[in-house]
Amino acid sequence: MKVQHDGRLYSLDDERIVVYGGTLQYFRVPRNYWEDRLRKMKSHGLNTVETYIAWNWHEPQEGVFDFTGETHPQRDLIGFLELAQKLGLYVIIRPGPYICGEWKNGGIPDWLINSHPEILAKSPNGSFPRDVYYPPITYLHPTYLEYAMKWYEEVLPIIRDYLYSNGGSIISVTIDDEPSYWETIFQPFLTDYNEIIVRENGIWHSWLKENYSLGDLEERYGERFSDYTEIAPPKSFSEPLPKVLDWHHFKIWMINEYVRRLYEKIREYVDVPISLLDPYLLLAAWKEFYLYVTRHKLDIHLWTEFWYSFYRTFDFKEDKLGHLYFKTGIYRYYVSKLKTPPLSIETQASLANVIEKDEAELLYALLPALGIHNLNYYLYVGGENPRGYESHNGVTWDVYSPIGLDGRERQHVEPIKWIGEFLKSNIDFVDSQFKARVAFGMYEPYEALNLWGYKPESFEESVNLNEYLFGERGLLTLLAMSNVPFDVIDLEISTLEEMLQYEQIWVYSLDFMSREVQEKLIKYVEEGGNLVILPTLPYLDENMKPCTRLRDFLGVEVERAKARDNMRLIPYLSVDAEGIDRMVVRNVAREVKGGEAIAWIGDKVVGTIVRKGKGSAVILGFRLQYYSSYHDMHRKFVDKILQLQGVKREVEVSNRDIIAIPRIHYLVLVNPRDEEVAGKVKYRGVEFEIKMKGRGVLFIPVDVEINGVKLVYATATPIGGGNRRIKFRNHLSDTSEIAIRDGRIRGVKGGYVLQEKGERVYVIRHERETFEIEF
Repeated sequence: MKVQHDGRLYSLDDERIVVYGGTLQYFRVPRNYWEDRLRKMKSHGLNTVETYIAWNWHEPQEGVFDFTGETHPQRDLIGFLELAQKLGLYVIIRPGPYICGEWKNGGIPDWLINSHPEILAKSPNGSFPRDVYYPPITYLHPTYLEYAMKWYEEVLPIIRDYLYSNGGSIISVTIDDEPSYWETIFQPFLTDYNEIIVRENGIWHSWLKENYSLGDLEERYGERFSDYTEIAPPKSFSEPLPKVLDWHHFKIWMINEYVRRLYEKIREYVDVPISLLDPYLLLAAWKEFYLYVTRHKLDIHLWTEFWYSFYRTFDFKEDKLGHLYFKTGIYRYYVSKLKTPPLSIETQASLANVIEKDEAELLYALLPALGIHNLNYYLYVGGENPRGYESHNGVTWDVYSPIGLDGRERQHVEPIKWIGEFLKSNIDFVDSQFKARVAFGMYEPYEALNLWGYKPESFEESVNLNEYLFGERGLLTLLAMSNVPFDVIDLEISTLEEMLQYEQIWVYSLDFMSREVQEKLIKYVEEGGNLVILPTLPYLDENMKPCTRLRDFLGVEVERAKARDNMRLIPYLSVDAEGIDRMVVRNVAREVKGGEAIAWIGDKVVGTIVRKGKGSAVILGFRLQYYSSYHDMHRKFVDKILQLQGVKREVEVSNRDIIAIPRIHYLVLVNPRDEEVAGKVKYRGVEFEIKMKGRGVLFIPVDVEINGVKLVYATATPIGGGNRRIKFRNHLSDTSEIAIRDGRIRGVKGGYVLQEKGERVYVIRHERETFEIEF
């Protein structure tokens, strides 16, 4: 009995499955409710249950373990695993050592911290307060590693006994949880200055020796060194930016080293896939994870998560699409390189006051639409915190979970059910891969500056990418809402061949960009690629030394002008283009000299196009952002750029408020707004009309065989059926159009044939959202 995969889906004994699960934390749910809750999960279409194992719950005193419920019924890990198996549910298990989980110490035992305070991470000013909820640990401290391995030696034999490969139900074991120094990696100088790291010839100096010669460091830091020990870790932004970036990457490397140690221990006991959720809680920095595990030949499956609201009403609307497209895009990029199946292990299903079913549908359906076909909903079953383990929400740990603490089922169970039906009954949807014609090129060092909110005094461009790139009105939301589905590529590690797979690449540039990346963009244009770069051109390299290779190649000069960072002092400017009158943009708009003018403010040219070699480049001296308005100038300008560079959309939609995501033999249609939209759609030689009365998603089959029926198209989502029978769902209209290659419709359960629109084209009036057609 084996758990294998093909890079898209997992397979159990050669049968491909969609992992469709939910989180039930057995230590928070009364023991006598376990079976009821698991049965409810299964009735919702879930085939997997996911749970942490909390170290401090099972080893409350050093050396005293309880995995059978002897001291508390909710410590019966073995009973929980046996129950899940009896009910036919697969299990994903997460034994820490750290679990976060809104659980005391993230699972690290008090007794360990109290007896060995030296394992705690430190700031430049010394130890942290001892009463913080998640005390950060020095991952590579030998004492911490020693105790973590002892914990593994107790819990991993139990896990081994219940592996799928040993006749049990565990199909994956996940390492730690979001290793990020308890999220302090977000602040550049908060951690980790533990003695084992910063002492002379400690871990920091060893890393410098491994990665740089002294000459390299002198070039990067602008100082002279006779020995590595003279280079202290940076403690403020008074240090050179390359040094601060090195400190950031060094901490990422320590996380990678820590993960490797845990992986190697788990691998001694486990022969099912070993996975890891979001290393560093960063995105572009996944590059470092990919490079590390590839170099060390570690078979770790990279999993991710999606959260869009905390402790307030769930809020997933059109303005979140840019970030969603970006995160799924960069995730697709790395899992495709790792050749492991994509899986969202924490898809938000709780931690919100209310989760409206239409907004939940938008998130849950867009994830598979954009290539993540395996989903786990977190937290699926509400519970409560045992005494002594209270968390942010006090005793109760049920913040609008699909199944409440009292067992009631909430409204967002509905989209969870039907999306699961679609995914599990249309495995070929997974093989109809998402492939964009356009890519966004990410340069990883920008992520760190945006995270820190740090702009060196000499920089001209704002580092606030949350506002101008990822945010609600950011460039990426503009692309998504302009029906430009895009991939994301890493400009540092992508090859020229990979870049040339895209007709167009968008790049958001700050003041610096490595010489190598600038050269790569030059080659991309020379070889026929179409570059769009904004709102400036880089004039420094990775060492902050002058480098204008891209500017010189393009023959374009962008005005040197400082962006403003005080939001109250930022102007709104009106940019004109041919056929576009007064497109509002924010902050500074720089003059662009050279090339053919395509945008201007008065007589000042702020955007040009240059044709070089076989390709072209659009250079904009301003920020394109998303503004929903009657005139919709910004989406029109995206259309113009596509037209100027000869980039055609794969899908034509007459109503631009209908968002289309092509998946070869499927077309995902999205209405992200809570109002009716209607229009004509053209895709792969097929044309049909669509009406969507409110917010929601349809998975439209196009030229595909389902259950023995050859569909030309259907304006409803197929969610099951049998031989020559297809069950459809359309909750956005009371009529659906079905076109078939041969045969006829013999009957409709839950509706009737309203009209035969053409040869083998039928309009079905359905009385309910779900109806079944016999052919």
